Order: sequence, then structure tokens, then C-alpha cells
Amino acid sequence: MSDIKKIKKVRSPTYSRTKGHDFERYLAKIFRALGHSYCKTSRQASKLLDDSKVDLAFIPFNVQAKSVVANINYQTIFNDMETALIANYPPTDPQRNHPKMIFHKKGRKKYDSVVVMEEGEFIELLKQVKNE
Repeated sequence: MSDIKKIKKVRSPTYSRTKGHDFERYLAKIFRALGHSYCKTSRQASKLLDDSKVDLAFIPFNVQAKSVVANINYQTIFNDMETALIANYPPTDPQRNHPKMIFHKKGRKKYDSVVVMEEGEFIELLKQVKNE
């Protein structure tokens, strides 16, 4: 019996894709509940935003949603997002200046869902909240 290795269940690409899309819809629902009533997934609302690595449209943030158990390289995601936003939007477009956030859901426990931001953008966001 000890020679029998446990067979690891392999998820299909369709499962992973659906899981990611479900997480995007879940986040859009949260933003709508928080008063951003026009929030939509960028797949639904804007191909250009989707191509810019931004998953939610019509909110004042650039959000990337990740629903994976594995560790991910946040710096690479932020760099890719910034590069794509610069390539796809004119310098005067406010979309380029929205704070960038990564919502990373690893599981269902309390600290398995986190939001990651660059420190300077987080501080600017706190200043805006304080001035309201």
C-alpha cells in the first residue's frame, strides 16, 4: 500500500478560467454595493481595459483579480498593468492615474483574501479619504 502514490487532482483550464471570472463578478458586486453602481467586469464593459490588465470598469481604481492558491509575483502584475495602461491610454486620461490594486484570493479562510497596493498609492488614497 505504501508504494501507491496519491493521485493529484489536476484542474482543467476551463475550471481555472471560470473560477477567475467568478471572482471578478464577485468583486464587481462588492463595488456596486459600496456605491459604484456602474461597476462592471472589464470583459463585459471594455476590451481596452481588459487588454490593460484591469478587471473592473467604471470605478476610480485599476483592479486586477487573482483567484489562485499559488503565490504570485505582485511586482510583475503591477509592472504589466502600468505598461499596458501607458500603451493603451493617452497621457491625459485619468484611467492611467487611478490607484492600482491586486485582489488575491488564495482560499476561504480569514487571511486567504488580501488586497495589495503600492505603498505610495496607498498613502495618497488615505490622504484623499481624510480630506473628504
